[in-house]
Amino acid sequence: MSEIHFSERLRLYLIRHGEVERAEDGKVFGHTDVALSERGLEQSRKLADRLASTGLQAVYSSDLRRSVLLAEMIAGRHGLELQQDPLWREINMGEWEGRSIADLYSEATEQVQQLFTDPYSFTYPGGESFSTFAVRIQAALDQLVAAHPRGEIALITHAGVCRAIIGSVLEMPMRTWLRLAQDYGCLNVIDWYDLNPVLRILNFEVEVSQRTGFSRFAFSRMSPTTPK
Repeated sequence: MSEIHFSERLRLYLIRHGEVERAEDGKVFGHTDVALSERGLEQSRKLADRLASTGLQAVYSSDLRRSVLLAEMIAGRHGLELQQDPLWREINMGEWEGRSIADLYSEATEQVQQLFTDPYSFTYPGGESFSTFAVRIQAALDQLVAAHPRGEIALITHAGVCRAIIGSVLEMPMRTWLRLAQDYGCLNVIDWYDLNPVLRILNFEVEVSQRTGFSRFAFSRMSPTTPK
């Protein structure tokens, strides 16, 4: 069988923003415009430094400040203008904004269980449904990939958005998206070869790499031409 050659490759650096204030309280935030914690600021600086050597041609982000801060750092290191869009916001959690899952579980057990077992039919009270959210993110992703058939771009956004994108490219059922770990300040890398996606890196943490002695991202050694 002859070898298949891919003429175009797009690489997406998909990043969750850094840790937010009072993250230790286990509160959930969607459209609420919370600030980063000191650790979140440090995570942002480290990520921006590590991505400085990449060949980024565009930087996108949610318009919420916890994403914008890191995105501005990355864009600035590449001399690029940041492109913000509310389409990349986290799901609107309505009345659950700023509440902890533990408290919500004690008050609305069945609803919290539905969120994890049947998200497609779940709607946050006073907020957005998962099905509407999924359509929003897929439309934004289709537009992004169409605008960049090749090259390298970064998108700084939120955990739910990252899961929706990764779940979509892997064709995972929505009920399994929450099984994808997305820690604060994590990096995911997805390549598209002539619109065929390949997940290269999932939930990579810069801080973990430093503690374990890795001095470079694994993607620095990845083939730029052919998926394995």
